Amino acid sequence: MISIQDLISIQSPSDVNAFIAHLEARNKRRDTRNTTLFRAFLKGEEQSILDEIGSNAFNALKKRLTDQLIEYSGGQLLAKELSQENQVIKLIALARKLFNAKREKTGYALLKRAEKMALTLNHYALLNEIYHTLIEHSHKIDQLEQKDLFTKLEQNNAQFLAEERLSILYASMQKQFNTSNYGILPSSLKAMYQEGLKTYGIKPDLALNFRSLYQLAMLSDLYATQTKNYHGLDLFFEDNIIRLQGGEKDTEKMLGYHIALLYGMSTIYFRRTDLAKSSFYLDQMSAQMQRYQNKHFSLWEARYANLLALNLNYSGNYAEAALSLERRLKQEALNEQERPLLELTLSMVYFQQGNHKVVKKLLGSFYKSDQWYLKTMGNEWLFNFKAMEVLLHFDLGNDQLAESRILSFQRKFARHFKEDKSNPLWPFLMLLKSVLYNPEHISSPDFVQKLELTIPWKGEEEDFFNRCFYAWLKAKILKQPIYETTLSLLGFSES
Repeated sequence: MISIQDLISIQSPSDVNAFIAHLEARNKRRDTRNTTLFRAFLKGEEQSILDEIGSNAFNALKKRLTDQLIEYSGGQLLAKELSQENQVIKLIALARKLFNAKREKTGYALLKRAEKMALTLNHYALLNEIYHTLIEHSHKIDQLEQKDLFTKLEQNNAQFLAEERLSILYASMQKQFNTSNYGILPSSLKAMYQEGLKTYGIKPDLALNFRSLYQLAMLSDLYATQTKNYHGLDLFFEDNIIRLQGGEKDTEKMLGYHIALLYGMSTIYFRRTDLAKSSFYLDQMSAQMQRYQNKHFSLWEARYANLLALNLNYSGNYAEAALSLERRLKQEALNEQERPLLELTLSMVYFQQGNHKVVKKLLGSFYKSDQWYLKTMGNEWLFNFKAMEVLLHFDLGNDQLAESRILSFQRKFARHFKEDKSNPLWPFLMLLKSVLYNPEHISSPDFVQKLELTIPWKGEEEDFFNRCFYAWLKAKILKQPIYETTLSLLGFSES
């Protein structure tokens, strides 16, 4: 089933405005409601249209809008993404015609221009076409060294084959991660990678590009997210990032992978509580987002803003973190993943400052189902949201509401935590449940002892967000402010 929400989520602000203008230009009748429905989907208010016109009319209107969005977005993407490839194809076709007309000098010049463009695109298939054409007519061109041309062709074919085999390698590694015991994998990621290179006959130098480094970072983050063990990662590929930057492989085609890699590295170091290294990669990410006329800026802006705010908050600059998030949230062009991401982070910032009124308002805006958030935002976001909801009601003295949220969490996610015994969130909530109606007991020696025995605590190697929940408990036990206690536990100090 085609999801119109998914199609809308990949639109940039300029894409949204252009599509609305496109619809309005095509609408011949004033009562056409496609722009109204599109704007409603942008704001998450489509239910109001459904209630107004009924399910049959709504579904028909939604289908027409979906088809229009597919047609428009697909056409725009094709024109944008293939424009450079089309230029190369045109040059090759024109060069061949010139060769057949015995105009070899101009034909050769066009193929050299096509080669230069194809190299920047890392387009090995087009390069093959260029080299085959040059080889075919090489006897007509004095300045062409056939030996050099054959070498180029062989190197290009080797790179093309390496790319295909790398895709197979990473797919096999991903499958192994999904089906293995995560506890044995952190030290073996490098071994898995090197063994895979041998198995598929890939030379290490051919495997080195931003795409391959991004995939390694993604697999590392996958392991760490599942096990909450970011400190156990072996980032053996990290030194290669600097080696590639500014080199011949640092191309426009690789820019998306380049940005994703830097974001992944910044996230990993943030979860390791290394804010200096996280900020370093975040700064590099910002610089890459501005390349090629901000080509990928809108796609990454919200995630960059969120990670920047987290770094600011835990550096002691909570006011600046909140201000930056609020400024970004005022912008209309946020998709269904970006807004909840930013709002939950803002909720956490205000919660640590004891501003329960704002937190309650922000958490109240998450009105969609747990299944929707689980599918759209992932289990980590959902579990953090659920935990914060419980903590808010606990602090407000809403004992029954807090208990209700915990019981609901137990019913829905007990199976998940039975399979993931290393996650301390479950025992944390169960401990909290035990003192809901007797909150003064939280500072008693019995509770402190129970806390130490119940939660599988890893000390300084504990996951960042788990340590924040632990800091909340510690603040309650010691009767200290949450924010200061959190920074102290994490090894930071307030600016």
